[in-house]
Amino acid sequence: MNKKTLIFCASALVIGAFMSTAAFAAKSQKKCGKPGDNIIAAVVSAPVVSNGLVANQPTEINILFTPGLDAAAFGHQIPAGGRMEVELGGAYTRNPEVAALLANANVIMTIAPQNPIVAAAGSGVQHGNWSLSDDGDRVITITPSGGDDEDGLEQERAEEVGFKVVHIRPRPNSGGPAPFYNGDAGEVGTIEVRIYDAEDEVVESGFGDVVFEASVGRQVHITNAGLTTGGQGSPATTTAELVESTVFQRVEPNTALTRTIKAVPFSAGAPYAPRFLLFEAVEVSGDLFIPQDGIADVDYVVDAKRPHIAHLQENGVNIGIIMMSGPHGKSRGAILPSSGATPALSGNGSILNVPVQVGSKEGIYTVKVKLSNGGKAVNTIIVEDNSD
Repeated sequence: MNKKTLIFCASALVIGAFMSTAAFAAKSQKKCGKPGDNIIAAVVSAPVVSNGLVANQPTEINILFTPGLDAAAFGHQIPAGGRMEVELGGAYTRNPEVAALLANANVIMTIAPQNPIVAAAGSGVQHGNWSLSDDGDRVITITPSGGDDEDGLEQERAEEVGFKVVHIRPRPNSGGPAPFYNGDAGEVGTIEVRIYDAEDEVVESGFGDVVFEASVGRQVHITNAGLTTGGQGSPATTTAELVESTVFQRVEPNTALTRTIKAVPFSAGAPYAPRFLLFEAVEVSGDLFIPQDGIADVDYVVDAKRPHIAHLQENGVNIGIIMMSGPHGKSRGAILPSSGATPALSGNGSILNVPVQVGSKEGIYTVKVKLSNGGKAVNTIIVEDNSD
């Protein structure tokens, strides 16, 4: 399997991982790969809440773009002098109490969780230099404030990786308000994206939709929370690295991924253990907005005979499963012993680290956490032998 195939397959895997985080359905108009194709891979719950797609709850979604979160596969740009429109339709409703949306707060662009392309101008890799406006209803417009030619969004994250996610959300850490709300159970919300060039011609577009469910249970998501350098509110002087993510780490065969604490710079701590966020079901916690309750005292026990499997437990009671897979049945990798149970509830959700060791074969490895009667999430690791 060559590197190009690895990128394609891995991107498909991470799209599937996001799509499984909560109830959803996404329609594709065409297969991607040619001009005019649908650039939306999926519309999913944002990986920072439990209720992003739950019926009648505040809308908190990630619009995931082709070809996925692998930084080795370029995402998308907005031409200089152009704009991108994101239109929420169908059963999505606008809250009239929110007069205007705020960049980096209600709308965030990222290349991976906690890896934003921020609206502010600056010299850091994360500074995209763009502005946000909306029509007071359900059309959001992102407009580059600089750049040149095809690269309207500035600095390295936008120019070398391209945006891969647009996150639409309530005001974070403030109890709302939410600019948008989901429809009733069984209703459909639609998302359309249109990217225009300086001549007002549509150069890329996409469509997706979601079906809202009454309940999705407890949720688990991939995350880089607590590890990254440059967040959306970082000043221009903050020094972030191009990619700071535990997802799509590239390692040599037989590598152990064990680090669970932040290093500065991020790369000094690599490789990191796959990292997940756990959330209590919204109907149990009652928390509509961030911060939302995590799940305390969660740990896992590795299967002694099948070390690629571990049993996820809450106070000793099974609540799910962790499964590791690899490119071959004899090279699945192994889940390493737990670094300790999730702490008492604090912050937003609770962090679950899953240290692993990859196998001897090159290829794609995945670590999947699945909650009983709840969500699931997948972290992808690429193993490449660079010894030659």
